[in-house]
Amino acid sequence: MKTPIFYAAALGLTFAPFFASAANSIDETRATLEQWVETRQITSKEKSDWRTEQAILGDTKALLGSELTRLTKSLDELNASATAADEDRSQLAAEKEKLNAASQVVISNIGALETEMKAIIPTLPAPLVNKIKPLIRRLPDDPANTELSLGERVQNIVGILSQADKFNTTITMTSESRTIDGGKTIEVRTLYWGLAAAYYVDASGEYAGIGKPSKDGWEWPQIKDAGPQIKKLLDVYEGSEDIQFVEVPANIQ
Repeated sequence: MKTPIFYAAALGLTFAPFFASAANSIDETRATLEQWVETRQITSKEKSDWRTEQAILGDTKALLGSELTRLTKSLDELNASATAADEDRSQLAAEKEKLNAASQVVISNIGALETEMKAIIPTLPAPLVNKIKPLIRRLPDDPANTELSLGERVQNIVGILSQADKFNTTITMTSESRTIDGGKTIEVRTLYWGLAAAYYVDASGEYAGIGKPSKDGWEWPQIKDAGPQIKKLLDVYEGSEDIQFVEVPANIQ
């Protein structure tokens, strides 16, 4: 009975190193597997993180590219605007120089124009003078010493000339008081043919005549026996007579 026991003990002693070595190998394998699994997990996470970062980088690149395109376009537009602004500035500067030169011409001549205008006023028909009185009153007494701006002075001249031109291209009828020979004052109708001449007649047709401008104002000579024809002319103009040819006296200079 001792021999089997001894044999078993001997076998145990023989395989003990083998079992110990196997146990160590299993532990090492387990450790290696754990490291491998951990490495795979880390690698998988790194790949996942890289894919995420790659997508983010791609989106960022696209966004930056779009922003770069927008900024480049804006810069081009600003450069174009700056170029256009420079051209406009140069054009405005040239126009300003022309206006300054023109202003100097006007400044050197406006006083003479105002003096001439005041000399012409008496030759204008009374209805026109009454209409432009506000402009006439603004003509300076002394063109060399006035507080009016150049623009206001030019506006006065242009306004008077514009109204005079308008009056000269139309026929105007008015009711006026006229002093005839002997100092008698009568009410007459007056038909102005622009700035050149006029005809007048009273209601009865007894007193009639022609008006003409002079350097001292308008003259109104009476024309004997011309009342019926002049009255018919004014009646035709007003529409109370049929349209017809009417012979009236004329004063041709």
